[in-house]
Amino acid sequence: MKNLYKNTQIFRCIHESHQNFKHKISVYHILKEKACYPHGCIYFCWRCKQLNKKKVCHRGYSHVGRKCFGCRDFYEEKIHNYPELQIAEDEFRKFRSEYELFEEWIEERQHKPVEFSSRINNIKPHFIKKEYPKTQFLSFKGFILVFKDIFIDRWHFEDSVYGLISADHLKRLNIGTDSEIEGQAYLKVDQGRLILSRFRGLEILQTGAPLVWDEAATQLARKTATEFSVQSEGCLQCPYGALLDVEYYKDHHSHSRRKLFCLKGMADFRNCYVRADYCGLDREADDLPQDKCKFEPEINIYSGF
Repeated sequence: MKNLYKNTQIFRCIHESHQNFKHKISVYHILKEKACYPHGCIYFCWRCKQLNKKKVCHRGYSHVGRKCFGCRDFYEEKIHNYPELQIAEDEFRKFRSEYELFEEWIEERQHKPVEFSSRINNIKPHFIKKEYPKTQFLSFKGFILVFKDIFIDRWHFEDSVYGLISADHLKRLNIGTDSEIEGQAYLKVDQGRLILSRFRGLEILQTGAPLVWDEAATQLARKTATEFSVQSEGCLQCPYGALLDVEYYKDHHSHSRRKLFCLKGMADFRNCYVRADYCGLDREADDLPQDKCKFEPEINIYSGF
């Protein structure tokens, strides 16, 4: 079984906000979040006749905003985008049938306790960033357990599932990467990701590597960490790369997005010198370090995503 929400091989959208993802958009975003297939979505783009000609605004503004309403040079451009299928129609009909069965499976279990069994592939710190017009906050929320092969209610998931756990709970369990555990947890969907939380009745079937992340190491890493808007696959595989959930407030509305959080503090992922086993992935060869190498950690406090 796969997480069909995160499939990016079905739809493509040329909306400018998707350019960092090469316009390949997840099924969850198209069918659930925006519900824009097949009718598309309409949005309005604010324009300025003077700024379009690279002239100076007579009010002194450098970009178009709400204060421009009523100006003779202000106008709105209506844009209608349509998601494009990347597969044939008959393939999409087959996918849609599988997707409906997958949704039924999710609805039967979401926000309910499920039984699970898996090996912990990685453990990463969990950060949430909140951005307001005049300030921002970065909060440490515990840790993320990464499962890449997991049984949920006896269904075999050959896909990534994530577990949210507090720092204290993780420390009490004394588990680490490659530990095999089973127990119960509550299942939920977060922007297409399958999340397990509120663990209980956990049994350690096999001890793995010692717990190397702790709160002190996490707080130290966050001081020098950097953010990337591009989520390169190599960075996600890297021992120092993690996803950062960002909640930002604009025009009195809450929005969310994800960024790449580099715990190594690299200024640009394309100039990264970290020796890691993800180097040279063919499908992202232009975006990743090209050296064929094995990971040799400078300090043994990080595990991959």
